[in-house]
Amino acid sequence: MADKNMKVDYIADDLKRKTTFNKRKHGITKKINEITTLCGIDACGIIYDENNDGATVYPSKKGVQMVLDKFKSFPESEQRKGMLDHEGFLSQSIMKSKEKLKKLKGKSKKKKMNDLLGEFIYTGEFDGNVSESDLEDLSSLIGDYRKEIDERIESSQT
Repeated sequence: MADKNMKVDYIADDLKRKTTFNKRKHGITKKINEITTLCGIDACGIIYDENNDGATVYPSKKGVQMVLDKFKSFPESEQRKGMLDHEGFLSQSIMKSKEKLKKLKGKSKKKKMNDLLGEFIYTGEFDGNVSESDLEDLSSLIGDYRKEIDERIESSQT
């Protein structure tokens, strides 16, 4: 697997590209072997190499045919389950990124409100940069904390 910070791009140098290809091919076949052994599932791989006439198949041609036959025996709706075209993949990636951004904004807002609350507790006042929206969020946060404290008191009394 490529590092998150590694730029994935076409390797122009033939020798480096062939070396990288062989290492990655070996890594993929090793992963297929591991997942079939550890999880007790059927898996296969077909890797086409521009330098060789045929394809590399793993575990064997018979093993690949067995997995493909099993796959083809499923209804078409099951076969397509989880498959994405390029547009679908990008849409899914965008949705995940939007959800991640929303969560990060929420965490950032909560941290800002906690900092604002701490400042108020420490100094007894707000600076002049507090919006009405921030005050509403702060009120909600204080209500959440109060509810949590009430629940802890109630659970400690029982």
